[in-house]
This record gives sequence, structure tokens and C-alpha cells, in this order.
Amino acid sequence: MTTYILRRLLITIPSLFALTFVIFMIIQIAPGDYFDQWALQPDLNQRQLRQWKREFGADKGWGTQYLRWLRGVLFDIRVSSERTRIADFEYADLAANRSAYRITGNATPILVPVPEDGTFGLGFNFAAAGDAGVLRKTDNPNTASQRPGNHWSGNDFQAVEMELRNDRVGGADIFLRIQDRDGKAFQERRSIDTDEPASIALTDADYARFDVDRTKLKGLFLFARQRGGRPAVLEVAYRAGDTVLATVRHALDPTHRLALVRNAFPAGLRDPGRCDRVAFRIIAEPTPPMTVNVAFRDADGDTYATDVALPPDVTTSLSVDFGELHSAGLDTTRMESISFRGDVPGSLFVDEIRLEKAGSGFHVGMPDFGKSIANRQPVWTTMWPFLKNTMLLNVLAILFTWLLSLPIGIYSATHPYSWRDKAFGFMAYMGMAIPSFFFALLLLYAVTLTYDLAPANPLYEFLPIGGLTSANYHELGRWGRMMDVARHLVLPVLVLGTGSMAALVRVLRAEFLDKSHMQFVVTARAKGLSNAAVNYKHILRNAITPFVAGFGSLLPTLIGGSALVEIVFGYPGIGQLMLTAVRSYDIYVVMASSLAGGLLLIIGNLIADILLAWVDPRISYR
Repeated sequence: MTTYILRRLLITIPSLFALTFVIFMIIQIAPGDYFDQWALQPDLNQRQLRQWKREFGADKGWGTQYLRWLRGVLFDIRVSSERTRIADFEYADLAANRSAYRITGNATPILVPVPEDGTFGLGFNFAAAGDAGVLRKTDNPNTASQRPGNHWSGNDFQAVEMELRNDRVGGADIFLRIQDRDGKAFQERRSIDTDEPASIALTDADYARFDVDRTKLKGLFLFARQRGGRPAVLEVAYRAGDTVLATVRHALDPTHRLALVRNAFPAGLRDPGRCDRVAFRIIAEPTPPMTVNVAFRDADGDTYATDVALPPDVTTSLSVDFGELHSAGLDTTRMESISFRGDVPGSLFVDEIRLEKAGSGFHVGMPDFGKSIANRQPVWTTMWPFLKNTMLLNVLAILFTWLLSLPIGIYSATHPYSWRDKAFGFMAYMGMAIPSFFFALLLLYAVTLTYDLAPANPLYEFLPIGGLTSANYHELGRWGRMMDVARHLVLPVLVLGTGSMAALVRVLRAEFLDKSHMQFVVTARAKGLSNAAVNYKHILRNAITPFVAGFGSLLPTLIGGSALVEIVFGYPGIGQLMLTAVRSYDIYVVMASSLAGGLLLIIGNLIADILLAWVDPRISYR
């Protein structure tokens, strides 16, 4: 039997993870996520929002997110060393970064957006060869970061890493506003890349969108901010069809948002109303190869320096082993600064300064289902109290179903077409026909009627109408608490068990009647066996096979059906949690709940197969 169980588990595990993959994909295909509801809040710190996305992996593609979740579920297997970010430059403006990291030196610092994940990196513009930028604070001052502090301990870390890039002009963000004499204004935004010019149409239809009178234009506002790189030039061409009415070049600055034109029209544009398109193009100097000298310095003045060759616009990872730092005499627990010096005029992009954990990097831990996005707590901690309540409810519902359906099915089969059999049959039909949530509402209505009775009536408030415990639960003794929970479970168990019981009663009755006319039953009666021996030893053992086989689907069916019942009764179970998680896009709670449902399906079918082999000697584990 052990071999059979192991073989079944090995077969079903791939199916289980295929199920979770499909569920994860469906959730990701649906528009929006948890963070979208916050993105448009004007008072929310957008840096904090980006940090949340990075923390929960929402800045990555859905395939990467699934693989990260799967790695955690599979005993949190890691094959590479963990890294602690010691500088992520996630501040909303350059002044905050300059203050937080105590940036000094004669290089001009700039804040460079990272399009891949919406975060920022730090840039240094070298106006001349030998210019340097210095970070005089190496611990991460960002309190929104997952791990804001570190001590560069040689016992905990084995290397310092960072990403460097010889940066070219990344592009610019353009804002154009044209106002008429009536105060109406046309406005558009464009993002332009160095290799991809952009334009804004100014046709009658475009002006009409903003109700602007094209014949009475008053002035033009043009704002631009360069995205990284050394200062470049923005060429703006004002066109009427194929005719260029005017061309103006403006100097850009990656450190500031500039007002290039303010409530005026450029020289040469005598009739602004003729202009039907404004074209933008970035003109940047070629990016030469650069060699950057990166120097680490401790509080005693000891220094370790290394040169990194950077071809144009290629990101290079620099990793320095702590052994090299210690050999140079540096005390890594008292780091003072990291400096960057370029050998040619240019722009250096610096990001992801981090420490690599010491050790082999291979790690196997307990399964990790991730963190709930809604309450920022581990999913298992969030889910376990609700899962316990659902398991209690469903175990009692299964006991209720089997303990009643077995004797009722046998009685109906041994007394066919009697008035009691017809009564049980009617109740079975009703139990199957009435939806569980509607039956729950009917019971709730019936129970609420008892609240109108006189307090002296024994039925007054006999059963509670929702929840799992009463308000005074913690004031009761052990026996009182057990009785309080039992009273709250009566209605949910009755609703859950009735539908399943009705189906099982019909199955067992039909099978019992079918087997009672077979030849082996005739032979048993001919031998003079009593009715009890024939019914329970011969007929029941053969008739119960489909009854037992139904157990495999009974467990997950009850779990799924209990969701609606839990919602109607206000029962704190996994159904309530799942509903809240789906509505709030709390994806990791949804995935953990789905995984639990899949496990119950596998366990239920496995138990059903084992029971079948026990009740039917014709079935072998082979």
C-alpha cells in the first residue's frame, strides 16, 4: 500500500502544480491588480508604492512571479546567495538622495528612472576627465526598503556588488500646452527616446477635444525633462503639412524640469494657427567608452580601488570579494564611502548596490506561501485560523452526511415503496434541488422567528444566526465554550450535510436494490442465511462500492460549497477569506487557498481508493 500511495502522489503532484499555474495565469490575465487601486491616490508616496511592488514581485512578469511563488512552496529552495540591498536610491527627488547618501564630489548627481521596474538609480555626470562622485553614507537610509540597515559584517557577507552603466541620453518627457484668448487650453504629453522622434498633432479635431479656438491662440508653454545622460539638445520643428514653419533647439538638463517656452510663440512662427504638427528630436553627442575607478574607503582612511571598463550603454555588474577588501586593510564594519571617478567626460549610471550573503547559497527551508499583500503578513499565518474553522465545519458535515445517509439508504432499500421510503425519497429530492445558500437563508429566517418569542420560551434564541462564537465566548468556561461553538455549527453543518446526504441516500438505495436481485443473493438466501446476514454481509458490501468512491469528490465538494454557506452565515472560514482575497487581488492568498483545495481533492480521492480496496476484495493496489 505504501508503494501505491507514493506512486499516486508522484503522479498527482504535476497535475496539482499545473492547476495552480492555470489559476495564476487567469488571475494575471484579469485587468488590474492590488496596487492599481492606490496608484491614482494623490496623497500616496509613489516611491512607497514602487517599493511595495518590488517587495511582492509585482514589478516582474507574471511568469517570473509564478516561479518565485512555486520556489517558496517547494520548501523555499534557493540555489543562489541572498543579497541585501544597501542602496536603492528610491527617493522622489534628487535633493533627498543627495542628503540621504551625503553625495559629494565635483561630478553632477542626477536621478535616473529605470523603465523596467519604475524605480530610480543614481547618475553622475562627469564634465571633465577625473571628475568624481562620492557616496559618504553606505548604509541604506530608505526606511521603506525591506532591510534598510546593514553593518558590512565579514561574518554575514562575502561580497559587495553593484550595477554600472556608461549612460547615454535615455530620452526626455515633453509637456506641451497651447492656450487661446478665451482661457481654454490644449495640452498633451509625450515621452521621446533618443532613437525615436515623437510628434504632437494640432489639427482642428485635436483642438476641438479641448474646445480651443484655433484662430485665437494666445501663447505656448513647452516643458521638458531629460531622462539621464549628459545634457543634450531638443530640436522642435513646427510644421504645416510637409512645410517646416520654424525650427528651434533647446538645451536640456537631466537634473531639472525646464520651461523651454513660456506663454509665447517661437520666432519664425508668424501664424501659429497654421501649425498642424510639432515634431521633437533629441540630438546627443556620441557616447565614448569609459573606464570608471571605483574606490572603497573605511573610517581609518584605508582604500581599495578597482577599474571597470564600460562600453557605451552596456550594464556591467561589479562584484568585489570581501577578501580583497580585507587584504587591502579595510575594516568592512566601518565603511565610510564609495567613490566613482571617470576617465573621460560622460555619464555614469549606478544602481543596485548590495551585499551578498556568505555561504554556499543553497538553501532549503519550510514551505513559504509568500506574504499577503493586503495585511503584509505571511499567507500561512493569515490563512491558518480560517482554514482550521473550515476543516472543523467540513469534518462535522462529512460525519453528519455519512452517519445519516448510510442507515437511511439501507432502510429505504430494505423497505422499498413504503410510505417511509417515499418520505425519505421526497426529502432526498428536495435536498438535491434546493441550493445550499437558499436553504441557509430559509433556516436563518426560521431561526430569527425564535427571537420574537417570550424569553421564558425554551426555543427563545435557541440557535445563533451567524459567526462561530458569541460575544461573551472568552468569559465562558471550557464546557461553555464547547457548547457555544457547537450551537453556532448546527445550522452550517445542517445546510452542508443535507445536499450531500440526499445524493448519497439515492445512490446507496439504488445500488442496494440492484444487488439484492443478483444470483449470489439468491444463493445466500437458499442456504438459509438470515435477512440481516444477507443484507449486511453480502448485499451492503457490494452496494457500498460507489458510495465509498463518492468520498473522493465529497471532500472538495464540501470545501467548495462551504464558501457560500460561510458567507451567508458570516462564518469565519476559508470561503470568507477567499472572497475577500479575490475582491482585493490578494493573489498569494488566492493561490494558497487554491493549492489547499487541490490537496484536498488529491487526499480525498486517495482515501476513497484505499477504502475501495478495503471493502472490495476484487480491487488490488497493483
